[in-house]
Amino acid sequence: MILFFILYALLALSFVFAKIALNYSAPVFLIALRMSLAGILLLGYQFFLNSKKLIIKKNDVWLFFKTSLFHIYIAFTLEFWALRYLSSSKTNIIYTTTPFLTALLAYLIYGSKLTFYKTVGMLIGLFGLLPIILTHIAQEGSMLAGISFPEVIMLISVICSAYAWFLVKDLMNKNYSLLIINGYAMLIGGILAFFTSYIIGEQMNLNWNLILWISLLILVSNILFYNLYAWLMHLYSLTFLSFAGFLSPIFGAIFGYLILNEKITYHYFISLIIVFIGLYIFYKDEMNKNNL
Repeated sequence: MILFFILYALLALSFVFAKIALNYSAPVFLIALRMSLAGILLLGYQFFLNSKKLIIKKNDVWLFFKTSLFHIYIAFTLEFWALRYLSSSKTNIIYTTTPFLTALLAYLIYGSKLTFYKTVGMLIGLFGLLPIILTHIAQEGSMLAGISFPEVIMLISVICSAYAWFLVKDLMNKNYSLLIINGYAMLIGGILAFFTSYIIGEQMNLNWNLILWISLLILVSNILFYNLYAWLMHLYSLTFLSFAGFLSPIFGAIFGYLILNEKITYHYFISLIIVFIGLYIFYKDEMNKNNL
Protein backbone atom coordinates (compact mmCIF):
# COMPACT_ATOMS: atom_id res chain seq x y z
CA MET A 1 0.00 0.00 0.00
CA ILE A 2 3.03 2.24 0.44
CA LEU A 3 3.24 2.42 -3.36
CA PHE A 4 0.03 4.50 -3.44
CA PHE A 5 1.59 7.07 -1.13
CA ILE A 6 4.69 7.20 -3.33
CA LEU A 7 2.56 7.43 -6.48
CA TYR A 8 0.54 10.44 -5.39
CA ALA A 9 3.45 12.10 -3.66
CA LEU A 10 5.08 12.09 -7.10
CA LEU A 11 1.93 13.54 -8.67
CA ALA A 12 1.68 16.33 -6.10
CA LEU A 13 5.38 17.11 -6.53
CA SER A 14 4.92 17.35 -10.30
CA PHE A 15 2.30 20.13 -9.84
CA VAL A 16 4.78 22.11 -7.77
CA PHE A 17 7.57 21.63 -10.31
CA ALA A 18 5.20 22.54 -13.15
CA LYS A 19 4.15 25.73 -11.36
CA ILE A 20 7.81 26.75 -11.03
CA ALA A 21 8.66 25.77 -14.63
CA LEU A 22 5.89 28.03 -15.94
CA ASN A 23 7.89 30.99 -14.65
CA TYR A 24 10.45 30.30 -17.37
CA SER A 25 8.34 29.21 -20.35
CA ALA A 26 5.05 29.58 -22.21
CA PRO A 27 2.72 26.70 -21.25
CA VAL A 28 2.24 24.88 -24.56
CA PHE A 29 5.93 25.14 -25.47
CA LEU A 30 6.76 23.72 -22.05
CA ILE A 31 4.49 20.72 -22.73
CA ALA A 32 5.97 20.28 -26.21
CA LEU A 33 9.56 20.26 -25.03
CA ARG A 34 8.93 18.14 -21.95
CA MET A 35 6.84 15.45 -23.65
CA SER A 36 8.98 15.21 -26.76
CA LEU A 37 12.15 14.72 -24.74
CA ALA A 38 10.46 12.21 -22.43
CA GLY A 39 9.08 10.25 -25.39
CA ILE A 40 12.49 10.12 -27.08
CA LEU A 41 14.11 8.90 -23.86
CA LEU A 42 11.56 6.12 -23.32
CA LEU A 43 11.51 4.96 -26.94
CA GLY A 44 15.29 5.21 -27.16
CA TYR A 45 15.63 3.00 -24.11
CA GLN A 46 13.21 0.49 -25.66
CA PHE A 47 15.18 0.58 -28.93
CA PHE A 48 18.32 -0.61 -27.17
CA LEU A 49 16.36 -3.23 -25.20
CA ASN A 50 14.44 -4.70 -28.14
CA SER A 51 13.77 -2.57 -31.22
CA LYS A 52 11.28 -5.08 -32.65
CA LYS A 53 8.78 -4.24 -29.91
CA LEU A 54 8.57 -0.67 -31.23
CA ILE A 55 6.52 -1.92 -34.18
CA ILE A 56 2.81 -1.01 -33.93
CA LYS A 57 0.17 -3.12 -35.62
CA LYS A 58 -1.78 -1.29 -38.31
CA ASN A 59 -5.09 -1.87 -36.54
CA ASP A 60 -3.74 -0.23 -33.35
CA VAL A 61 -2.43 3.00 -34.90
CA TRP A 62 -5.70 4.87 -34.25
CA LEU A 63 -5.80 3.69 -30.63
CA PHE A 64 -2.23 4.94 -30.12
CA PHE A 65 -3.16 8.30 -31.64
CA LYS A 66 -6.24 8.64 -29.41
CA THR A 67 -4.09 7.80 -26.40
CA SER A 68 -1.57 10.47 -27.40
CA LEU A 69 -4.37 12.96 -27.90
CA PHE A 70 -6.18 12.48 -24.57
CA HIS A 71 -3.35 11.16 -22.39
CA ILE A 72 -0.85 13.89 -23.28
CA TYR A 73 -1.82 16.61 -25.75
CA ILE A 74 -5.28 17.72 -24.61
CA ALA A 75 -4.93 16.87 -20.91
CA PHE A 76 -1.57 18.59 -20.40
CA THR A 77 -2.12 21.55 -22.69
CA LEU A 78 -5.31 22.46 -20.84
CA GLU A 79 -3.77 21.72 -17.44
CA PHE A 80 -0.71 23.90 -17.93
CA TRP A 81 -2.73 26.76 -19.37
CA ALA A 82 -5.01 26.69 -16.32
CA LEU A 83 -2.09 26.22 -13.93
CA ARG A 84 -0.91 29.75 -14.72
CA TYR A 85 -4.02 31.07 -12.96
CA LEU A 86 -4.56 28.46 -10.24
CA SER A 87 -2.56 27.59 -7.16
CA SER A 88 -1.01 24.13 -6.88
CA SER A 89 -3.32 23.35 -3.93
CA LYS A 90 -6.47 24.24 -5.90
CA THR A 91 -5.21 22.12 -8.80
CA ASN A 92 -4.78 19.17 -6.46
CA ILE A 93 -8.31 19.64 -5.11
CA ILE A 94 -9.79 19.66 -8.62
CA TYR A 95 -7.89 16.47 -9.39
CA THR A 96 -9.67 14.73 -6.53
CA THR A 97 -12.75 14.54 -8.76
CA THR A 98 -10.87 11.83 -10.70
CA PRO A 99 -12.30 8.82 -8.75
CA PHE A 100 -15.88 9.86 -9.47
CA LEU A 101 -15.11 10.55 -13.11
CA THR A 102 -13.30 7.23 -13.43
CA ALA A 103 -16.16 5.35 -11.78
CA LEU A 104 -18.63 7.06 -14.14
CA LEU A 105 -16.49 6.26 -17.20
CA ALA A 106 -16.03 2.66 -16.01
CA TYR A 107 -19.81 2.34 -15.80
CA LEU A 108 -20.37 3.93 -19.23
CA ILE A 109 -17.55 2.07 -21.01
CA TYR A 110 -17.42 -1.31 -19.27
CA GLY A 111 -20.67 -1.42 -17.30
CA SER A 112 -18.70 -1.67 -14.03
CA LYS A 113 -20.50 -1.04 -10.74
CA LEU A 114 -19.29 0.01 -7.30
CA THR A 115 -19.86 -2.31 -4.35
CA PHE A 116 -21.35 -1.07 -1.10
CA TYR A 117 -17.99 -0.98 0.71
CA LYS A 118 -16.24 0.78 -2.18
CA THR A 119 -18.97 3.41 -2.16
CA VAL A 120 -18.56 3.84 1.60
CA GLY A 121 -14.80 4.12 1.19
CA MET A 122 -15.14 6.80 -1.48
CA LEU A 123 -17.61 8.80 0.62
CA ILE A 124 -15.30 8.67 3.63
CA GLY A 125 -12.42 9.79 1.42
CA LEU A 126 -14.51 12.67 0.09
CA PHE A 127 -15.47 13.63 3.64
CA GLY A 128 -11.80 13.60 4.54
CA LEU A 129 -11.15 16.34 2.01
CA LEU A 130 -13.59 18.74 3.67
CA PRO A 131 -11.04 20.17 6.16
CA ILE A 132 -8.73 21.01 3.24
CA ILE A 133 -11.51 22.42 1.05
CA LEU A 134 -12.99 24.53 3.86
CA THR A 135 -9.56 25.88 4.75
CA HIS A 136 -8.89 26.64 1.10
CA ILE A 137 -12.21 28.46 0.73
CA ALA A 138 -11.47 30.54 3.84
CA GLN A 139 -8.11 31.56 2.37
CA GLU A 140 -9.01 32.14 -1.31
CA GLY A 141 -12.79 32.44 -1.41
CA SER A 142 -15.55 30.02 -2.35
CA MET A 143 -14.91 27.70 -5.26
CA LEU A 144 -18.64 27.37 -5.82
CA ALA A 145 -19.62 31.04 -5.78
CA GLY A 146 -18.42 31.90 -9.26
CA ILE A 147 -16.29 29.08 -10.65
CA SER A 148 -13.62 30.60 -12.87
CA PHE A 149 -12.86 29.68 -16.48
CA PRO A 150 -9.41 28.26 -15.56
CA GLU A 151 -11.11 25.92 -13.07
CA VAL A 152 -13.46 24.67 -15.80
CA ILE A 153 -10.51 24.13 -18.15
CA MET A 154 -8.67 22.21 -15.43
CA LEU A 155 -11.73 20.00 -14.87
CA ILE A 156 -11.89 19.21 -18.60
CA SER A 157 -8.22 18.28 -18.40
CA VAL A 158 -8.99 15.87 -15.56
CA ILE A 159 -11.81 14.27 -17.58
CA CYS A 160 -9.48 13.73 -20.54
CA SER A 161 -6.81 12.28 -18.27
CA ALA A 162 -9.25 9.87 -16.61
CA TYR A 163 -10.55 8.69 -20.00
CA ALA A 164 -7.01 8.26 -21.32
CA TRP A 165 -6.16 5.62 -18.72
CA PHE A 166 -8.87 3.38 -20.19
CA LEU A 167 -7.17 3.74 -23.56
CA VAL A 168 -3.82 2.89 -21.98
CA LYS A 169 -5.37 -0.19 -20.40
CA ASP A 170 -6.79 -1.26 -23.77
CA LEU A 171 -3.31 -1.06 -25.30
CA MET A 172 -1.85 -2.99 -22.38
CA ASN A 173 -4.45 -5.70 -23.03
CA LYS A 174 -3.08 -5.87 -26.57
CA ASN A 175 0.32 -6.79 -25.06
CA TYR A 176 2.06 -3.45 -25.64
CA SER A 177 4.53 -2.61 -22.88
CA LEU A 178 4.10 0.41 -20.62
CA LEU A 179 7.33 1.85 -21.98
CA ILE A 180 6.11 1.80 -25.57
CA ILE A 181 2.63 3.17 -24.79
CA ASN A 182 3.96 6.10 -22.76
CA GLY A 183 6.86 6.67 -25.15
CA TYR A 184 4.72 6.99 -28.27
CA ALA A 185 1.99 8.96 -26.47
CA MET A 186 4.47 11.49 -25.10
CA LEU A 187 6.36 11.87 -28.38
CA ILE A 188 3.23 12.29 -30.53
CA GLY A 189 1.58 14.54 -27.94
CA GLY A 190 4.75 16.62 -27.73
CA ILE A 191 4.92 17.06 -31.50
CA LEU A 192 1.27 18.17 -31.59
CA ALA A 193 2.06 20.66 -28.83
CA PHE A 194 4.99 22.06 -30.84
CA PHE A 195 2.65 22.77 -33.78
CA THR A 196 0.12 24.36 -31.43
CA SER A 197 2.76 26.50 -29.75
CA TYR A 198 3.97 27.75 -33.14
CA ILE A 199 0.45 28.46 -34.42
CA ILE A 200 -0.56 30.52 -31.36
CA GLY A 201 2.71 32.45 -31.52
CA GLU A 202 4.36 31.47 -28.24
CA GLN A 203 7.95 32.44 -27.53
CA MET A 204 10.12 29.32 -27.84
CA ASN A 205 13.10 30.27 -25.70
CA LEU A 206 15.42 27.91 -23.86
CA ASN A 207 17.27 28.80 -20.67
CA TRP A 208 19.08 26.85 -17.97
CA ASN A 209 16.29 27.26 -15.41
CA LEU A 210 13.75 25.85 -17.86
CA ILE A 211 16.03 22.90 -18.68
CA LEU A 212 16.48 22.16 -14.97
CA TRP A 213 12.76 22.11 -14.13
CA ILE A 214 11.82 20.23 -17.30
CA SER A 215 14.40 17.59 -16.37
CA LEU A 216 12.89 17.26 -12.90
CA LEU A 217 9.37 17.07 -14.36
CA ILE A 218 10.40 14.33 -16.79
CA LEU A 219 12.00 12.31 -14.00
CA VAL A 220 9.20 12.71 -11.45
CA SER A 221 6.13 12.66 -13.72
CA ASN A 222 6.90 11.16 -17.13
CA ILE A 223 9.21 8.39 -15.95
CA LEU A 224 8.40 7.60 -12.31
CA PHE A 225 4.71 8.52 -11.90
CA TYR A 226 3.32 7.39 -15.26
CA ASN A 227 5.14 4.08 -15.33
CA LEU A 228 4.37 3.30 -11.68
CA TYR A 229 0.69 4.12 -12.28
CA ALA A 230 0.57 1.96 -15.38
CA TRP A 231 2.33 -0.91 -13.57
CA LEU A 232 -0.19 -0.72 -10.70
CA MET A 233 -2.96 -1.03 -13.27
CA HIS A 234 -1.93 -4.69 -13.56
CA LEU A 235 -2.83 -5.20 -9.89
CA TYR A 236 -5.73 -2.86 -9.14
CA SER A 237 -8.79 -1.40 -10.83
CA LEU A 238 -8.70 2.08 -12.36
CA THR A 239 -11.40 3.14 -9.91
CA PHE A 240 -9.27 2.17 -6.92
CA LEU A 241 -6.12 3.78 -8.35
CA SER A 242 -7.96 7.03 -9.00
CA PHE A 243 -9.59 6.89 -5.57
CA ALA A 244 -6.15 6.80 -3.98
CA GLY A 245 -5.71 10.23 -5.60
CA PHE A 246 -7.44 11.65 -2.51
CA LEU A 247 -3.91 11.58 -1.09
CA SER A 248 -2.65 14.08 -3.66
CA PRO A 249 -3.97 17.32 -2.05
CA ILE A 250 -2.39 16.33 1.25
CA PHE A 251 1.01 15.78 -0.30
CA GLY A 252 0.47 18.92 -2.36
CA ALA A 253 0.03 20.94 0.81
CA ILE A 254 3.21 19.49 2.31
CA PHE A 255 5.32 20.14 -0.80
CA GLY A 256 3.77 23.57 -1.22
CA TYR A 257 4.88 24.41 2.31
CA LEU A 258 8.39 23.03 1.89
CA ILE A 259 9.12 24.31 -1.63
CA LEU A 260 6.77 27.23 -2.32
CA ASN A 261 6.39 28.46 1.26
CA GLU A 262 2.62 27.93 1.12
CA LYS A 263 0.78 27.88 4.43
CA ILE A 264 -0.11 24.50 5.95
CA THR A 265 -2.41 23.89 8.93
CA TYR A 266 -3.48 20.99 11.12
CA HIS A 267 -6.50 20.49 8.83
CA TYR A 268 -4.31 18.64 6.36
CA PHE A 269 -3.29 16.08 8.98
CA ILE A 270 -6.93 15.50 9.93
CA SER A 271 -7.67 14.95 6.25
CA LEU A 272 -4.80 12.49 5.96
CA ILE A 273 -6.21 10.29 8.75
CA ILE A 274 -9.78 10.31 7.39
CA VAL A 275 -8.67 9.71 3.80
CA PHE A 276 -6.49 6.81 4.93
CA ILE A 277 -9.51 5.17 6.63
CA GLY A 278 -11.58 5.48 3.47
CA LEU A 279 -8.70 4.22 1.36
CA TYR A 280 -8.26 1.20 3.63
CA ILE A 281 -11.95 0.24 3.37
CA PHE A 282 -11.85 0.55 -0.40
CA TYR A 283 -8.55 -1.35 -0.51
CA LYS A 284 -9.85 -4.25 1.60
CA ASP A 285 -12.88 -4.66 -0.65
CA GLU A 286 -10.64 -4.61 -3.71
CA MET A 287 -8.39 -7.29 -2.20
CA ASN A 288 -11.33 -9.47 -1.19
CA LYS A 289 -12.65 -9.27 -4.75
CA ASN A 290 -9.26 -10.23 -6.20
CA ASN A 291 -8.95 -13.19 -3.83
CA LEU A 292 -12.29 -14.70 -4.84
